[in-house]
Amino acid sequence: MRISLSILFCLLQLAVFGQKYNSGLKEGNQLYKEGKYDEAEVNYRKALEAQPEDDIKGAFNLGDALYKQERYEEATQQFAKVAATAQDKEEKAKAFHNLGNSLAKEEKYKEAIESYKNAMKLNPKDNETRYNLAKTMKQLQQQQQQQQNQENQDDQDQDKEDQDKQNQDKNDQKNQDNKDNQDQQNQDKQDENQDDKSDPKDGKGDDKKDEEQEGKQPPQPKKGQISREDAERLLNALSKEEQDVQKKVNEEKIKGVPIKSEKDW
Repeated sequence: MRISLSILFCLLQLAVFGQKYNSGLKEGNQLYKEGKYDEAEVNYRKALEAQPEDDIKGAFNLGDALYKQERYEEATQQFAKVAATAQDKEEKAKAFHNLGNSLAKEEKYKEAIESYKNAMKLNPKDNETRYNLAKTMKQLQQQQQQQQNQENQDDQDQDKEDQDKQNQDKNDQKNQDNKDNQDQQNQDKQDENQDDKSDPKDGKGDDKKDEEQEGKQPPQPKKGQISREDAERLLNALSKEEQDVQKKVNEEKIKGVPIKSEKDW
């Protein structure tokens, strides 16, 4: 009896989940037709919660709702899941087709082309997939050409930048050399002027200085010598002294000479 009740309970649960799944899927499809993609997404997710395993239809429809909202990365995940799990050949081909569309919107053209090719293998008569494949191959070619052009432009810009830097370095070095030369010339000129003023070899600076000093004060005697005035005074003193001595000698000579008488016997 207990077993029968358990089985009955499980059947009732399955019925409830099945009803919830069908209701969510049905309401989601209606909202999708009305262009209410965000509300359709909510119902598709409710359906997946009620029957998550092997729910190809719910996952596929959820991917469509995300794609319409331009949420291409999330849509890609849903379509990739369906393409990996679907057993029906037609469902699998549709999943690869939509997967290619999502990847193309992400500008992942190489991956999109592979998805379209997989869809064509499963359904070679699908002209829509064939058209999308050709279009995406052209987009890939344009993308590669743009990348090549951008790389070439980047190389040219880098070459120009390098050349400009080299020219700037050359100009900077030239300016520095000119500055160094000018500084050296100024220094040489200053040294030459200084030599003209004070070089003892030519005597010009000293002569001029001596001439200026001559009129200001008498020359000073060097250490250990007497001045000219002192020498003259000394000579005068010696001459006077010599005269005094000579006078005294003469006086002594006069005193010692005998005086003759007036008569001579």
